[in-house]
Amino acid sequence: PGSAGRRTMRLLSALAALTLLPLFMGDVLQVFAVSHWSLTNAQVSSLFSFIAVSGVVSNLVGGTLIRTIGLRGFTALATASTLLLWVGFSTARLKVALICAGVGFLGPARTLGATTMMTSEGAKLGIPQGQLSGDRANLVAWLKVIGPLVYGALYVRGVNVGVPQAPFILNVVLTAAALMLGPIA
Repeated sequence: PGSAGRRTMRLLSALAALTLLPLFMGDVLQVFAVSHWSLTNAQVSSLFSFIAVSGVVSNLVGGTLIRTIGLRGFTALATASTLLLWVGFSTARLKVALICAGVGFLGPARTLGATTMMTSEGAKLGIPQGQLSGDRANLVAWLKVIGPLVYGALYVRGVNVGVPQAPFILNVVLTAAALMLGPIA
């Protein structure tokens, strides 16, 4: 049981990293919106407000959905919702991105499942909650440093080769990997 539990924790940590990394894109989304969609500052503010409101709604709906379809089911649904969001943004077409963001409104709650399962599995393994919290905080800290570097470099390279939406394509890959990893974690 110990070895299987450690394997599960590693898989859940990977799942958490895959779902968290896109949160740390830095200003790439804003720069893309202004540079490629020619959005004004007010329109960018509206876009980010919409994303923030969808996050609140997804977290409110999340509790009910978790009770209905279970934590793993909700994690799969929220991750698929996120995948739809990033597929929309990766088209580089504003209308498609907005439609996919609207339909994919559960996306902001995607990290809930992995972190909750990590807490539960850690408790089964006898890992103190303080240690788990510290480990999660360390993961987030690393992603906060790595994310803007990776996404910024990817955006610049993407612009240079005619694929400015490259960071969103990376998010499609990361989210698809999370969707495949979720059932086995």
